[in-house]
Amino acid sequence: MHIILNEHIEKLKNVVKGKMGIFIDAANLEQSVRDMWVNPKDIPDELKSYSINQLQWSVDYEKIKNSFQSIGKVEMIRFYSADFQTESHRKFMYFLKKRLKFSLNTKPLKKYDDHTEEKPHRKANFDVEIGVDATFYMNKFDTFILFSGDCDFEYLLKFMRGNGKIALVFSRSGHVAKELPPAASHYFDIIDFRSEILRINLIKAKNLAN
Repeated sequence: MHIILNEHIEKLKNVVKGKMGIFIDAANLEQSVRDMWVNPKDIPDELKSYSINQLQWSVDYEKIKNSFQSIGKVEMIRFYSADFQTESHRKFMYFLKKRLKFSLNTKPLKKYDDHTEEKPHRKANFDVEIGVDATFYMNKFDTFILFSGDCDFEYLLKFMRGNGKIALVFSRSGHVAKELPPAASHYFDIIDFRSEILRINLIKAKNLAN
């Protein structure tokens, strides 16, 4: 496993050029990670007493920052998430802003009519915000890194490449739109970087940055 992972890391190191701008579509990223199967071989010793059904993958944002900083110069990490207006979420966002120095962009969840109390339909879409910000700050980075599998980013990826940027996409097989890998300079499957940017946790009733 370590040999395979190292091959992917070496490929990433080879394709990154200059300064990096990292843009994280939190809802899209975290949903794709939660749906990943937990392989018993990946379970850390302190969690081996639990069954696979009690465990799940989650994003470790400090690992993300440290991993990319070990590769090169990270000019910015911009994080886009719904504001859940809970104490736990406020603490989480404070950690990202103060400890990790992420730039945050939040807005309230929008409720849609096609939902029930049992199955609420709520979301906060950040396609426009990410597109505008990436374009506004594009002179500050050479490599554009997108954590999302949303098909709406196809045009943005092509725009970045057309303006001389390296455009990288990180998502999960089965969660990435078919339009994105061809539009990007390179596509990376998150599962190949699970040791570098993810962690295994006990399943909680509510995720902090759902």
